[in-house]
Amino acid sequence: MDCTSLSGPMLACGTHSDDPAIRSVEEALSHSSSSNIEYTPALEKAMDDSYYVVYKGAIHILRHISRLHVMFTPFGGLILPHLFPDSDTHIAPSMDTAKGLSERGQTLASLYKHISTAQTIFRTNEQVTAPEPSELCECSLHLALVFSQIAIQKTEPSDDSDRSRRLDRQIELLSERAKLPGFETDLNLIVAICKETLAHPLEETHSLQRIQRYVKSLLSRFNFFHDTADLEEIIPLLQQYADDPTGELRNCRETLCDARCKLFSLCGGADNLTFAIAAIQHLLLAPIRDKEWRNLDHVRLQKGRSLLALIFEKQPAAEMDQQHGIALLELYREMLRLPYRMMRVGMDLHLSLPRLSRVQELASEAFEYALLFSSPEEAVEMLEKGRDVFWTQTLRLRSSFDDLPPHLAERLKIVTPKLESYIHMMYSTNWEHDLDRYKQELDVLRSTQKEFQSLAEEVRQLEGYERFMTDPDPHFSSLAMAAQKGPVVILVARETCTDAIIVRSPTSGAEHLVLGGISIKRLSDIFIQMKDYNTRSRESPVDTSYDSADDIPSVRAGGDRSLNILWQEVVRPVINALGYQKAVGRDRPRLWWCPTGHFMSVPLHAAGDYRGNGDCCSDYVVSSYTRSLQALSNARQNLESILASDPRVLLAAETNTSNLTPLPNVAKEIAAVKLIIPSHAIISLGGDELGSASVDSEEAGHSTRVQDVVEAFPQASIVHLACHGIQRDASDSATGYASEALTSGFCLRDGNLTILNLLRLGAPRAFFAFLSACESVKEAQLDESVHLTAALMFCGFRSVVATMWSMDDLDGPEVAEAIYTELFRGSPFNPDDIPYALDAAVKGMRARGLPPSRWATYSHMGV
Repeated sequence: MDCTSLSGPMLACGTHSDDPAIRSVEEALSHSSSSNIEYTPALEKAMDDSYYVVYKGAIHILRHISRLHVMFTPFGGLILPHLFPDSDTHIAPSMDTAKGLSERGQTLASLYKHISTAQTIFRTNEQVTAPEPSELCECSLHLALVFSQIAIQKTEPSDDSDRSRRLDRQIELLSERAKLPGFETDLNLIVAICKETLAHPLEETHSLQRIQRYVKSLLSRFNFFHDTADLEEIIPLLQQYADDPTGELRNCRETLCDARCKLFSLCGGADNLTFAIAAIQHLLLAPIRDKEWRNLDHVRLQKGRSLLALIFEKQPAAEMDQQHGIALLELYREMLRLPYRMMRVGMDLHLSLPRLSRVQELASEAFEYALLFSSPEEAVEMLEKGRDVFWTQTLRLRSSFDDLPPHLAERLKIVTPKLESYIHMMYSTNWEHDLDRYKQELDVLRSTQKEFQSLAEEVRQLEGYERFMTDPDPHFSSLAMAAQKGPVVILVARETCTDAIIVRSPTSGAEHLVLGGISIKRLSDIFIQMKDYNTRSRESPVDTSYDSADDIPSVRAGGDRSLNILWQEVVRPVINALGYQKAVGRDRPRLWWCPTGHFMSVPLHAAGDYRGNGDCCSDYVVSSYTRSLQALSNARQNLESILASDPRVLLAAETNTSNLTPLPNVAKEIAAVKLIIPSHAIISLGGDELGSASVDSEEAGHSTRVQDVVEAFPQASIVHLACHGIQRDASDSATGYASEALTSGFCLRDGNLTILNLLRLGAPRAFFAFLSACESVKEAQLDESVHLTAALMFCGFRSVVATMWSMDDLDGPEVAEAIYTELFRGSPFNPDDIPYALDAAVKGMRARGLPPSRWATYSHMGV
C-alpha cells in the first residue's frame, strides 16, 4: 500500500496546517516508504499532538453547530458528553498498542462523520461555514486514516481477526475519503486491500463476503474511471455463484446484473446485450427468485427498471432487433408481476398505495414495447395487468370462493371478512392513547394475514388453481367483452406521440392508431392550462349567475383553445377512424374512453371547436369513461337482475359544512330530485331532516350524518350525494404518503364520508350514483384511480356521474333534474338513459353561453 497517498494533501487543512504538530506528521509521512509508514518516536509525538489539535477544533465546531438549530441539540445534550468528552479534559487511548491507535482513528472518523453531516444539511448557512474552516473536518478523516494504517502495521500477523477487522475499517475510511474531490485514487487502494484479503483463506461464509467486497470495490472504481477491465474481472468471479439457489447470494446476482448492463452500456455489442437482458431475466426478475426477495419486491422492481434504463441509454428499444425486443418484452412481463407481490391481497392499507406509487408508468412502458415487438392485443393485455392493482387486490377479499373445494371455501369465507375488518380497523383507529391494545390488535391482524396466506398457498397446490390470489393473467378475448355496447378507446401518451387502441367489438381485435400531434409534454401542458383556466374561470363573474354569458375573453379563449387541441389532435382522428358521422339524440352511438396517464385528467368528452359552428365530440358520440376494460366488464355482470328490481334511493346532502363555502342550491337540488322519484323509493335516514323535509322547503338547510349514510348504504340501488367533495393525494400529506388519497371524501354534517369508509361497505343492489360534489373523479395517482368515483364502483355501483374538477353550486339542480327525469321515465331502468341525459343537460348549459369550466367538469363513468 502506498502510504504517501494517506498524506499528500491530507493535512492541508487551511489555517490548521500552520500547526507545528500537523506539519511534523506531514513531513514524517513524506519520507516514509511506499509500503509502510515508518513509525518513529518523532512521528508518534507529532501524531499525538495533531490528534489533540484536531480533536479540540472539531469539538469546538460541534458545540457551535449544536447552538444553531434544534435539530442538532443532541450534539450538545447527548452526543458530546457521551461520545466526545470535553476537549480540555479529554485523555485519548494509549498509542502503545494497536488497539489504542485504532480507537483514536475511530474517534477521529466519528468526528468527521458528525461534522460533515451537519455541514451538509446547513451547507448554505454561513454561521456554520464561516467560524471554522471546513478543512478541519476533512483533516480529521485524513488523520484517522494514518492512525488506522499504523494500527494495522502494529497488529500481530497471527491475529487474523483483529487484522481483518482493522482492514475493514481502513476500507470504510478510504471509501469515505474517495468521495472527496482529488482523492479518487483511493479507489485503487481499496481494490488493493480487498484483493489482499482474498489471499487469506477463511471459512466459506467469510470467503464469500470478501469476494463480494472485492467485487464492490471494483464496481466503485469502474463507476469513476470507466475501465472495462474492472467489469471483466467482476463477471467471472460472480458467475460461479449466479445459479446457486440460496437467497443469501441475492447480492451477487444483483451485482452481476449491474456489471453485465454496464459493460453493454459502455461497449455495446449484440453479445453484451444478450448477456445483459438474460442476467436481468434470470438473476433478478424470474419467479424462481421470488422467495429470496421476500418483502423487497419494490427494490427489485426499481432495480430492474434502472438497469433497463441503462441499456436504453446505449440502444433505444426502437433500434433493437426482433430477438432482443422479444427478450425485452419478457422482462416487462416479469416486472408486471411484482406490483401484485408488493401489494399482496390482505395487506395493510397504509402500505399499499405508497408501494404502488413507485411503479407509475410501468404499465405504459410495457404497453409501448409490446406495440414494438408483438401485437396491439398483447399490448392491451400488458396495460390492463399493470393498472388498477389497488382495486384488483382489494376486491379479491370479497371473492365468493364457491368454486373451491368445500373445506377450503368455508375456511376462506370465515378468514377473509375478519381480515378485511381488521385491516380497516387498524388503519382508521387513532391508537395514540391505547398503545397496548394496538399491539394486541396488530398481533391478531398479523396472525389473520398469515392464516389467509397459508390458505391461499394451499389452494395454489391444487390443479387449475396455481394462480389463485396471485397476479392476474388477462387475455384479450375476455377483455374485449368490454366493447359489447360500443367501442372502447385506450389512450397512452408517449414522448413523441400518442398511441390509441380501438376495440370496436368483442370479436374485432385491437386497432392501433398513432396520433402524431399529441405527446406527453404537450398533454401535460394542456392539463396545466386547463387547470389554470378552470381556476381563473371560477373567479370571474361568469360563474356567479345563470343569466350572465359575459366572461373575461382571455380566460374563455384559454379554455376553448385547450378543448380545440384535444379535438383536433385526439378525438377527431378517433371519430374519423371509427367512421362516425354527425347525428343527434339517440342516433349517436356510445363510446367509452379508457385514458391513461395525464389523459385521465383532461375532458375528452368535451373536446371540440367551439368557435362559431365548429364540430365537437358530442356531435358524433355520447362519451363515457372506464378505468380499464376489466372494470367495465365487471360493471356489466348481473346488471339485468339489478335493473329489474325495485329502486331504493339514498339522498345525502350538506348545505353548510364548517370552514367551507355554503351550498344553498343543494336544497333546491334535493327538492327537484324528490319531485321526480316516487316517495316510497326514498330511503329514510333515521329522522334526519333530509328524509322528512317538505319538497316546498327549498331554502331550508339540508344535512346528513355520516353514520346514517353508512347504515342505509347497503339498501341503496341509487345514491345521490350533494355536498362538498375533497380529493387528496400525496401532496396533501406531510409524509408524502400516497395513502392520503384514502382520506378523500364527501363533506357531511359531522365529518367526511371517506374512501376508507366506503371500502368497508357493500351495496348488493347498487346501480347508479350521482356525485354532485367537486373533484369526485379527479385522479390522485397515475395508473391507480383512487378517487371517489372508483370507490363507489368498488362498492358495486355500475354507472356514476361525477365531476373532474370543482362544480358550480348553481348547476347541480339542473343536471340532476335532467338525469332523474329521463331515468324514471319508465321501468326497468335503461343504463343508456344516464349518459344521454347528462349530454342533453350539458348541451343546454353550452347553449346559454356558459364557459367550459361549468359544463365540461361533468362526466359519466361505467355502463
